[in-house]
Amino acid sequence: MISFRSFMSGVLILVLAAITQEAYPEMAGSTGHDKEPAKQLANEIFNAEGTFFSFLSGEKKSAEIIPTWKTERSEKSLDENRKQLILTFAEPQSGLVIQGEAIQYTDFPAIEWVFKIRNEGKEPTPILENILPIDLGFPLSREKKAKVRYANGSECRLDDFAPFVMSLGPNEDDPQAGWIGEKNPFRLESKGGRSSCGRLPFFNLDLGTHGWMVAMGWTGDWFMEFYRTEAEVRMRGGMKKTHLSLHPGEEIRTPRILLLHWDNQPIEGHNQLRQFLLKHHSPQINGKRAEVPIGLATWGGNYIKNHIEHGKWLADNQLPFDLLWVDAGWFGNDEAKEGANVFNSQWGAFVGDWHPNPGYFPDGLAPLGNSLKQNGLGFLLWLEPERVFKGTSWTRDHPDYLLGPVGDNCLFNLGNPEARRMLADFLADLIQKNGLTCYRQDFNMDPRPFWDAADAPDRIGMAEINHITGLYALWDELLERCPNLLIDNCSSGGRRIDLESISRSIPLWRSDVQCWPGFGTTAMQGQTHGLGSWVPLSSGCCDREDTYVFRSALGPGMVLIMYEFEKNIQKHFSVEWFKDMLGQMQHVRPYFTGDFYPLLSFSLAEDAWSAWQFNRPDLNEGMILALRRPKSPFSAMQPHLSGLDPNGKYELEDIDTGAKMQVQGKDLLETGVQLQIDNQPGSKLLVYRKI
Repeated sequence: MISFRSFMSGVLILVLAAITQEAYPEMAGSTGHDKEPAKQLANEIFNAEGTFFSFLSGEKKSAEIIPTWKTERSEKSLDENRKQLILTFAEPQSGLVIQGEAIQYTDFPAIEWVFKIRNEGKEPTPILENILPIDLGFPLSREKKAKVRYANGSECRLDDFAPFVMSLGPNEDDPQAGWIGEKNPFRLESKGGRSSCGRLPFFNLDLGTHGWMVAMGWTGDWFMEFYRTEAEVRMRGGMKKTHLSLHPGEEIRTPRILLLHWDNQPIEGHNQLRQFLLKHHSPQINGKRAEVPIGLATWGGNYIKNHIEHGKWLADNQLPFDLLWVDAGWFGNDEAKEGANVFNSQWGAFVGDWHPNPGYFPDGLAPLGNSLKQNGLGFLLWLEPERVFKGTSWTRDHPDYLLGPVGDNCLFNLGNPEARRMLADFLADLIQKNGLTCYRQDFNMDPRPFWDAADAPDRIGMAEINHITGLYALWDELLERCPNLLIDNCSSGGRRIDLESISRSIPLWRSDVQCWPGFGTTAMQGQTHGLGSWVPLSSGCCDREDTYVFRSALGPGMVLIMYEFEKNIQKHFSVEWFKDMLGQMQHVRPYFTGDFYPLLSFSLAEDAWSAWQFNRPDLNEGMILALRRPKSPFSAMQPHLSGLDPNGKYELEDIDTGAKMQVQGKDLLETGVQLQIDNQPGSKLLVYRKI
């Protein structure tokens, strides 16, 4: 038995070890991947007559009419890891052109594509509807099982990002039942016009001995359906609503689709996806992947001298923070008062009045930005430019830039090029003049009602398409004009997480569950487990001086929160605790970009544990974190590790005690590592390295 404690309870260890094996029998296996299936798929779909996407034109299906169109194919190398494939279909009479632009990756078994549709004619196109950028089948005989692995999105719920599995048949218990056919497909979709509200737009199509990781790049409304035929598992999806005619010279784009192939076990697909996203779909600063920051978050609606003192306190105590986070409440003309916070101020009524509140910032934001820079800290500032509240200056100065109102709010129309240019100029000026290093864009309403009201009967989908492509254009311009900028993507928490948004931003606030003091720490653990299986870069948050809470939020970055803004930060967090916890975090921070292995099945029960492993095979190092919840009767567990060299020897170190031991990789893989946590709640943090 491998142990840090010789007197552990053997019964409890065996119980939890059995739970671990049953919950994740697929953890063992090869970490290599074969790129041929993705290459073969690319060759098949981009040499076929449009069989991997679909739409309706009038009453005709695309599969019936595309073969009569003029077709062109081309390809070129983009760099050593990417090849571009372009497939163009042109309808001679109407001038309608549909162009599929794909990237085939040579360093991963992956292919992604997006369609651009334009009218090169002189008259409006026929109505196009149900435009689906993916409508594709994967061979699988009927007697073999197929599953869809998926996750919740964020809705300010305790089960945000919780994972699920849906069988497409045969049914686990009854092989003759449970078939998911075309007439009753398994459907996943977003809610309200925000991409990860409802469900996360990342999926694992599990075909048994292999499968495909799937991601949707669309920061609006989407759906994805899965079903079976006699010989295939089929998948189709795209925007929820398209029924439109394109005007002469007009062009639109579809959601982006990513497929990444995996072999052997589903967990390998998740880890390949994580590494792929880290390399090819993560924000870049100066040519390098952006770091997820460690930030101290304070309420924006407080006096500038307090903000400056907080930054100075962090610097004077040499605490390894990356930035000071100034949240909502800094703008408009709300009453300035001591002790303002999110609950006792009227910040929501001033979105659209984007000037610093003179009661808090009499000389603007620049003095704060300058002070933070002098103290070696970055500056994060919260804004919500897409929501414009009634009666604010933007409703008076720019009514032609707005959609709505719906209730008390208008939607700033990013689909209007003139409006978008104004907003880009405003934001770039704000960022540059005040020394912002992180722009936090929030979005606290559903855009769906505004888009529906704006669309004409023959233009359903256009308001959404224009707004979402405008959002990408805005972010791309800001990143070009402010090359050292990080964008924090917030939307009532993590409700806009998708392939396109994570390419440009990082969700630093995964859920609004943690908006309330004393939030449920178990929910934070669930977010790490659920979202971490799909998206590698995000941050948790800690709101109190508590090691269990801090470790529950451990990740590539972290937000430390003060809900009640106090002049002396040390009333909330002590220097000694900060140094201890942040020192530990700095030690393990590199491991969070490694492979992720949950060591127990997902649970939000207060009498359970959370436990996971992050492994860096490139460094031959990693970490294990176990969290015993407040009501758990179990004091020990013995999980099996993954991704290690069975023939190697590893040194394990307990971060709390400094105790070290050496163990064969084979034993860690097959027997496991014994963990003891006596406190309720409590935690255990281990690091390991191959000797």
